[in-house]
Amino acid sequence: MNKTLLLILCDFLLLNLLALTRWDKNEIPSQTPIVANQPASAQQDVVAALRLTLEEERTNREKLAHDLTTTQNESRSRATVLDQARARTTELSERLQKTEQESIRIAQQAGVESERTRAALEAARAEATALRQAEDKLKTESDSLRSQLTSANISARTSEERSRLTEANLRTAEEEKKKLLEQNQSLSQGVTRLAEKSGEISKEIREYRPVAPNSLYSDYLTRRATILLIAERPSAQGSGSRRRETKSILLTDGTRTVALLPLAQTPFTLGDALGSWSSLAGTLTLPHPSNFPKPLSSLYALKQGDPRLLLAPVELAETERTSTSAYRIAADPFRFPKTLLISPNGEAYGECTFRLSPNLPGYLEMDSRFLNRLQGEYAPTSGDLVLTLGGEFLGIMINDHSCALVTSLELGLPLPLDAKGADRSVGETLSSLKRATASLDSQLR
Repeated sequence: MNKTLLLILCDFLLLNLLALTRWDKNEIPSQTPIVANQPASAQQDVVAALRLTLEEERTNREKLAHDLTTTQNESRSRATVLDQARARTTELSERLQKTEQESIRIAQQAGVESERTRAALEAARAEATALRQAEDKLKTESDSLRSQLTSANISARTSEERSRLTEANLRTAEEEKKKLLEQNQSLSQGVTRLAEKSGEISKEIREYRPVAPNSLYSDYLTRRATILLIAERPSAQGSGSRRRETKSILLTDGTRTVALLPLAQTPFTLGDALGSWSSLAGTLTLPHPSNFPKPLSSLYALKQGDPRLLLAPVELAETERTSTSAYRIAADPFRFPKTLLISPNGEAYGECTFRLSPNLPGYLEMDSRFLNRLQGEYAPTSGDLVLTLGGEFLGIMINDHSCALVTSLELGLPLPLDAKGADRSVGETLSSLKRATASLDSQLR
């Protein structure tokens, strides 16, 4: 029970007892036994409660005294341990100071001993040097005496041996000179071969390194040629003049240089087979510095390749001037996984992937998916020029998904540009090209 509550209860009972007691009468009525018994019982309860409270208080005090004694004992033991630790620390500190002093003394003693040893070693070295010098001096003197003794015997033979030695030295010098010349020649040849090898390696690295499409396109714009063709048909076959000017690309295989253009970019069509013309004329304008038109005598079909590709030969006198403008035919057309496509008029360009088709030899299948067009990528179209990313010529698009490879510049059937229109050979050539085109696969027509 709570002590405060117990005290309140006791006070309440005591006040009731005092209030119920009648102090003015000595006689107790008949009911007094009942009334007297009640205060006596309450007083006993109070005394019992007070006794119980005193017992609990005594117990708590004994417990507190016992806890205080235990705490004091623990404090004494901890103080004893702390004093022992302090004494141990003091002892270790004294030992550490003694050890440091001993280390300093030993180091000083070792320094003194090392100085003594170094001095003794230097003295021994000086003594050994002096002995060596004395020994060398004795050897020199003995050698001098020995040479003086033998010089008299040798002097007679010295002149003969000297002459023979001189001749031998001359021969040896000549042989060494020859060997040095041979070595110099071999070294110069090796250097030359090394330079050629490094040049070949550099060239190979450049060939296998892709060129930026922007650079290839900018280079193409400065290397284009211009072909102008004018054709007039007789009145029976539809009178009128056809004039077509187109940009062309110059190609070379190392022996000849030609300008390449598709049949679709000329005044001729396959529907003109077996037709005749009253006048045919053409000019070729090469890029700078030969940028003035020169007449064309004839066009030629490509002998090995798609029949719809035509060649315009460049005169031999102009070949050297156009050497920097002509594109090389790709020696390894499949070196790079992508190609550069340039529109026929040179207004657009872009990269495009391709793959080989085993059923269509001599042609490449270009990636012309409709999704690419929706994504804004360059879409191949007929007449696009196809270059490798190494700057070599690959072929021309004959439709929006097939590229005709150009692997040879050998001339085929001619299309003479006769100003008088005296023969029908152009119509016959177009008829042959029409038959060759009809024999192609349906995907290539």
